[in-house]
Amino acid sequence: MTTRTSTTVPHAEYFPHERKRTFHPALLVAPRREISEIVRFWPVIGNMVIQELRVRYQRSFLGFFWTLLNPILMMTVLGFVFSNLYQGRTGENFTLYLFAGMVPWGFLQASIGESALCFIVNEGLIKKIYIPKIVFPLTRLLINLTTLGFTLTALFLMLIPLGARPSFALIALPAALITLAGFVLGLSLIVSTLNTFYRDCGHLVAVFLQAWYFATPIIYKPEFLPQRIRWWLVFNPAYPIVKLFQDILAGGRWPDWPTWLMAAGIAATSVGVGYATFKSQEDKLVFRL
Repeated sequence: MTTRTSTTVPHAEYFPHERKRTFHPALLVAPRREISEIVRFWPVIGNMVIQELRVRYQRSFLGFFWTLLNPILMMTVLGFVFSNLYQGRTGENFTLYLFAGMVPWGFLQASIGESALCFIVNEGLIKKIYIPKIVFPLTRLLINLTTLGFTLTALFLMLIPLGARPSFALIALPAALITLAGFVLGLSLIVSTLNTFYRDCGHLVAVFLQAWYFATPIIYKPEFLPQRIRWWLVFNPAYPIVKLFQDILAGGRWPDWPTWLMAAGIAATSVGVGYATFKSQEDKLVFRL
């Protein structure tokens, strides 16, 4: 008696081919959903901004007037010190050049520094009710953007005393502000996310921002640097964005197109990398608080 043994050959479906990685439409849905959530919670964002500004100046005799007085005093001191320090090497209107660089840098430094702790200090709120987590770094950005508006007002009040005149280039200022805000938003998302997971990051950010400040031509002009190290400015992502403000406010001229393109590219890259970093860890943030 012979026994037949049948060998079954596996069908192709048991050994599926590796799936090809294709672009999924959901990658475009996430930013749209984020924007709709921001629009939905916009009254909450506005209330948080107003509340923070009220608390900041609630027991101050001058109140919101400090938002004008503080930058004027700070810029006046720095302008006096560095104008006398360089003793004629600065050319005309160095004080205005200094002010034009301090305006965007003050916004950058304050926004990134405050965003490092934005999830940590709002731990109770995040765990109690649903609020899109991107609201918290965005709120810090808007608070400092409001302060930036008052700082620019103070700067405009000082244009004529400093010998400057309004120019046609001022119409480019809103585009420069949008570029700056995008650049800072991306960095804020990265810093706030990293600091939630690694608390040492917040301490390193303060040191890094201080070093970055001195590496950016704000309290000096690029031509003051030795020729052998001047090329390093190409690798400073803040330089093209700060230069936009220096050209518009201090130089009274329209920034050249290479500067615009470089600044816009850096801002777009910052937003993209920052948003991708934030979204990749968004669901894990609550477990690290």
